[in-house]
Order: sequence, then C-alpha cells, then structure tokens
Amino acid sequence: MALALRCRQLPSLLYRSSLAVTRGLARAPAGCPALLLGGCRQCVHQMLLTRQMATKKGALDHIMVMTKDGKFPLNQLGQISQKSPQLVIVNMADFPESTAAATKAIRESGMNLNPEVDGTIIRVPIPKVTREHRESLAKLAKQSTNKSKEALRKVRSKSVNQVKKFKNKVSEDTIWLLEKQIQQMADDTAAEMDKLLAAKTKELLG
Repeated sequence: MALALRCRQLPSLLYRSSLAVTRGLARAPAGCPALLLGGCRQCVHQMLLTRQMATKKGALDHIMVMTKDGKFPLNQLGQISQKSPQLVIVNMADFPESTAAATKAIRESGMNLNPEVDGTIIRVPIPKVTREHRESLAKLAKQSTNKSKEALRKVRSKSVNQVKKFKNKVSEDTIWLLEKQIQQMADDTAAEMDKLLAAKTKELLG
C-alpha cells in the first residue's frame, strides 16, 4: 500500500485551495493542512500495520489481492480464521476463482509466509518470530516508508505546479504563500512518517 488512493486525491485538495485564494478568500479552506497531514498519516499508519508479525490477529486481513476485477483486501475475498498460533486458514469458497491470486499475495506480502493450497482452502503456517524475522520486518517498514516519501514528493511537486498555473491571475506573494504552505504540509507529513517508522521499529526490535 504505498500511499494508496487517499494520497492520490491530495493534489485536487490543494488545487481547490489555490482556487479559493484566486477567488479572493483570505486563506484556503479551513482544515486543508490537517486533511493533507491526516490523510498521509493514516495511509502510512495502515501501511506499516500491514507489516506486522503474522502471529498478530488480523495481520493478513489487509493484504491486497489483485483479481481480474481489481485489487481487494484478503478479508473481503476469503474467511480468515486462526486455528492455532502456528496456523491460519483462509477459506476462499465465496471467491474460488481468486484462490491462486490470494495465495500469491500472501506469499509476496513480505511477512515470510509460505501458504499451502487445498482446493479453496489456503493454509498459512506461521513462522516462529525470530530476531532475524523481526529485523526483516523492520527493514520492510523502512522500505515502505521510503516509497511513501517518494509518493509524497510527487504530490508536493504536482500541487506546486498546479498553483503556478495561476501566476498570471494572482500576485507573486499569493503564489509564494501557497507554495510555502504546501512545503510546510509536506515537511510535517514526512516528519509524521518518520515518527511512525520509529515507533514500528521500536515495537519490532525493542
């Protein structure tokens, strides 16, 4: 889940903010910075949660499965139950045609899982949580955060470019203020990503 869909909606939010300024409002709509920060924070927080150890309840729920109809969380396609601390069962009876795709998604989730298929039943043995496994998860969390920062930079760049389209309609000071606001929101969001990564790394490695 790099920043997922929510973050791809952010440029339009900032675009509306710039429109508000060009229409003579004293400032952009209230809450825009909070929406930017909150949206990215929620996306990254959810992304890091998907990198949890597979022994935690619900850890497989939000693994994204690519089907012919699009991407869906695993828990929307199959019934997930934990039979024991060492075994999770995914029943794909409701969407049997997606069994292979679900198996692939679990295997490629980065959680060191090796699912076994029996008809529409996917058995997922849970590996022992070794220090090496925890270190691997921490590394994955860092990689995911870096990808999210790259997505954030693209959001910032696109938003700045949208603001610059109005340079012939508003003053240079207005453009400068909007660009400064966008940069500040991006900086705040990147800092929040670092905090989430630090918390997840501490949780994994102690």
